[in-house]
Amino acid sequence: MIALFVFLAFGSCFYSGHYVFAQSDQTASKLQAANTAVEQAFNAVLDAEKVGANVTGLIAQLNVAAGDLAQAENSYRTGDFNAAGTQTDSVLQIAQEVTISAQDAQQAAPVSGQNAFWFIIVFTVIGAIVFVLVLFLVWRRVKQRYIKSLFAAKPEVVDR
Repeated sequence: MIALFVFLAFGSCFYSGHYVFAQSDQTASKLQAANTAVEQAFNAVLDAEKVGANVTGLIAQLNVAAGDLAQAENSYRTGDFNAAGTQTDSVLQIAQEVTISAQDAQQAAPVSGQNAFWFIIVFTVIGAIVFVLVLFLVWRRVKQRYIKSLFAAKPEVVDR
């Protein structure tokens, strides 16, 4: 009976240790996957920014993911594998969302850039036409006043 008790006591120690090692290996692989996901998200945001997409919101989300990843790594180093796993899951979700949004923004950027270009061209042409029209109207008004002032002037004869 005592031998069985000792065997179970040592067995439970080894089993629990094995469970902790398995949990730490699983958390370590999650951390590695999260690092890779954040790196891919960063590259996707960088590619979207290169084609002219507005990535301000994506960078903010990426910063949140990086902060959560740092907290997960700290939790892992301190031995809190449950917190590290939860934080890693959050990082993976955010990184996937950022990657998808960055790819969408990258595809939409050329179209919106082209639309902005045509908007600027049309606005410039309309602005130039309005400017010339206003300039012509001002010149006409000044010319009319000048002619009126010439007709209103009375010639004076100077005796010598």
